[in-house]
Amino acid sequence: MRWAGFVALAALLAACSRSAAPQRACTLIGCESGLAVRLDAPPAGAYRVEATGPGAPSPRVQECDAATRCGGHIYFRDFTPDVATIRIVAGADTVTRTVRPSYKTLQPNGPDCPPTCRRAEVRIGGG
Repeated sequence: MRWAGFVALAALLAACSRSAAPQRACTLIGCESGLAVRLDAPPAGAYRVEATGPGAPSPRVQECDAATRCGGHIYFRDFTPDVATIRIVAGADTVTRTVRPSYKTLQPNGPDCPPTCRRAEVRIGGG
């Protein structure tokens, strides 16, 4: 009878040691979802970039005092439409493009840790 108790205890200990998965610590690296717009030829002076998507109540707007302020790179945080209309307004000149961003999923702390973000970059040429 003592052997039966010993065997049962050994089986219980073996089962516990196998089911205890090592704990993984998550780091706290953050990320933001959004759409980046890269202008191949940003206007020399002040300009404005507007981004709209289906169902958006109003456009997202980024004012650029000069090409050096935005550097031709604008980021619209928390804006991830499947189709976006980008409008660049520089004085009396306007360039409008409709784009279909290709988003990448990012998990900076690993696949089992939050956060999960979606980002895409679209390039807009001149004229």
